[in-house]
Amino acid sequence: MTTDELLQLFTGEKAYRQLAAEIRPGRSVGLASLTGSSLSLVAAAAVRQTGGLHVFVMEDRDAAGYLYNDLFPLLGEERLLFFPTGYKRSIQFGQEDPSGIVQRTAALNAVKNNDGGALALCTYPEALAEKVVGQQQLRESILTLRRGDRLSTAFVEEILTTNRFERVDFVYEPGQYSVRGGIIDIFSFSSNVPYRIDFFGDEIDSIRPFDISTQLSTGKLAEVEIVPNLKDIANASARVSFATFAGQAVYWIADGEYTLKRFNDIRTKILGDLENPSEIDRMVTSRKEFLENSGKATFILLNDNITERAADVRIAFNTSPQPQFNKNFELLAEDITRNRENGYETFFLTENKAQLERLGNIFNSIGAKQVRFGSVPLTLHAGFIDHISQKCFYTDHQIFDRYQRYRIRGELDRSESLTIQELNSLKVGDYVVHIDHGVGRFGGLTRTVENGKVHEAIKLVYRDNDVLLVRGEKRQEQETKDGGFHRVERSYGSFQRALNLPADANQDTIKAAFKNGVLTITMEKREASAPKQGRSIPING
Repeated sequence: MTTDELLQLFTGEKAYRQLAAEIRPGRSVGLASLTGSSLSLVAAAAVRQTGGLHVFVMEDRDAAGYLYNDLFPLLGEERLLFFPTGYKRSIQFGQEDPSGIVQRTAALNAVKNNDGGALALCTYPEALAEKVVGQQQLRESILTLRRGDRLSTAFVEEILTTNRFERVDFVYEPGQYSVRGGIIDIFSFSSNVPYRIDFFGDEIDSIRPFDISTQLSTGKLAEVEIVPNLKDIANASARVSFATFAGQAVYWIADGEYTLKRFNDIRTKILGDLENPSEIDRMVTSRKEFLENSGKATFILLNDNITERAADVRIAFNTSPQPQFNKNFELLAEDITRNRENGYETFFLTENKAQLERLGNIFNSIGAKQVRFGSVPLTLHAGFIDHISQKCFYTDHQIFDRYQRYRIRGELDRSESLTIQELNSLKVGDYVVHIDHGVGRFGGLTRTVENGKVHEAIKLVYRDNDVLLVRGEKRQEQETKDGGFHRVERSYGSFQRALNLPADANQDTIKAAFKNGVLTITMEKREASAPKQGRSIPING
């Protein structure tokens, strides 16, 4: 069975046709008996068929993340975005989260640019509660750069400075830019990678995204939109609720009462930290405000419990959860056989063909060769049984009792290396995790001499005062020939490690060998000096 055939099972059902007909302004629709990932399939089909903006409000970030993972292969990267909170701790408006800000900005920009086509956002109460910049202010703050545009590097730099971008030597996080001759590197808040703008005189010759760890370009673009930190450019009094920004949208809400209660709970928590309580209305949406601003929106309620927006109509599907097998494959084989006897077909949801072969081999090994099952090349979070079509859809990770992790596209691609900013923030004694050597204490910067040259290194101190010295950068080169131009990008460096030796080591006998990725150091132990014989002193008394 293909993915499209799986979607058609639901779009052909009476309940789905009722749902599609009810997706219109101001309506509230209650849904029942959508279990497991059957919600993801119904939602994806509705987004594709009805178009417009669909906002999925799940109970928390994890639930939103799993739904996002389900919808991604069904909708694609262009029609699906994640909308998180902009802070590392959502109920404390203190330390900003760069990755969250980038994702929020990208989502708001996509909503602004959407012309009525299908677009879906996955979010949760804490993220939806944060107020956002207005659409007009967002439009005015965007710098659009196109290949062939005629403008000076000084003009671009002036706009970046006005929008509070920071000039640095090398960009590594949103809100930074660097200038090297006719090249400007810019890290927009609407992208998870920075852009390299190459000028030929006063004309933009090329626009390329590039990798922050290698500083090498990874492709080319015709145009880009440079968006500043919306929290910096937005006047506090001009911020609006997301419902106001989005306008007419379709909200799929997992638990309406919980979501609206979280709005007021967050307000209460933040109020306790504010010197001026009147600022709260400029920061966080209230229950009343959200409902007023979303009056023309469609509400699809998975739990019909909003007093102010009770369901106008209730639609029931007919699904039940995937049974628990706890890696008991005899029980699974019996279940599949029983399903077949009752007129039900069983399908496994997996993109990994090896898993299907593994299941077949397991059934053969336990004497269940008669077991027959189909498959769908799709990975979903939770299996289910659809009693209308009489088909069972089981996930391989539930069968094998494996934990499934979700992955959010659009998160900042941060390398495991230490940035200059992070290095400058460290204090002697702070704990640092090295990828190979584990947890140690930061010992500051030190200088080493190699072949007569002085180098700076990071000093890490471990148990028994063992010391690790680390310095280095990758040596890479990239060369391209395009349109008569010859472009070469290089990054150079080396690595060095130095370890303290035991106090009783004989340094003259040290030998080292490196083989198959393992460094072996051998040395002789220095003989301990015999202790001096004590001397007796008589005491007369």
